[in-house]
Amino acid sequence: MEHLKQTVERLKMYVPTSTKQPDHAAFWQKTLEESNKQPLSESVIKKDYPIKQVNVYQVVYKGFGATPIHAHYILPKHVNDKLPCLLFFHGYGGNKGSVSQYMKWLIQGYAVLAVDIRGHGESGDAAAYSTDVTGSWVTKGILDKQEYYYRNVYVDAVRAIDFLCGREEIDNGRIAVIGSSMGGGITLAAAALDDRPKLAVADMPNMCDIPLAMEQKFEGSLTVVENFLRQHPQYTEQVYKTLSYFDHVNLAEQITCRIRFAVGLRDIVCPPQPSYGVYNLVQAPKSMEVYPFGGHDMTMISHVDKTLAFVGEYL
Repeated sequence: MEHLKQTVERLKMYVPTSTKQPDHAAFWQKTLEESNKQPLSESVIKKDYPIKQVNVYQVVYKGFGATPIHAHYILPKHVNDKLPCLLFFHGYGGNKGSVSQYMKWLIQGYAVLAVDIRGHGESGDAAAYSTDVTGSWVTKGILDKQEYYYRNVYVDAVRAIDFLCGREEIDNGRIAVIGSSMGGGITLAAAALDDRPKLAVADMPNMCDIPLAMEQKFEGSLTVVENFLRQHPQYTEQVYKTLSYFDHVNLAEQITCRIRFAVGLRDIVCPPQPSYGVYNLVQAPKSMEVYPFGGHDMTMISHVDKTLAFVGEYL
């Protein structure tokens, strides 16, 4: 136990090096201004579903650059007051899943918007990428910050909040963003780029302290970046520069809502030290769940129950 305590204490002391470029703030300001000029053009179509205690809708809204983004929109029946809402993002290579997996939230009176991230599930990707040679999202447009896949993804998340804030049944002051792995990274981005969420839950988030994560991970999407650079070493400096705009080390201080992180000390996909580095930079109210023998998985019963309690207390 003493060894584990010392490991956690070292993580608590870790402060990452900023890689923020001089035009970082201007880049994101201009990006969000560009997004605000683009119509959502949302459609909301009610669906039949076997669980009759909820209303289920298929939502399609225009993401950044007009890519159609698909989502489940689920509401409890027979509620007269405005609803708090959870906005869910899934992991890399995953999808929004079944409506049924969100029932533990619906029975408590929360609305749910569960998004298929761009290029995943039912959501396509209409963006043009001049660099797209590995067949993986993480390297699409990686030589140009204006083209990069994660620019589109982060703004798609902000536009999901735009959708919710346009719904009369949603309490705009009680929106939470929640996700794991890639979804955890998108949760951090949404909380950093938008001040409307009241709460954020980021489990084992990706895109944290990317230079260190590139050194420490053994699996996951960043291995694709390594493979790209192995084939094209002349682009190393440019790739790291592009990634800096999307590294949460350079976005963490913009987070203003209460946030909870979670890490597993045995995680080889999103290692704990990069996540702790970002966590240590957050100035908003925050907490961290640490699982000494946990890997890249937060489906443990105890963790699920802690998440239910955390959201119940603060949202």
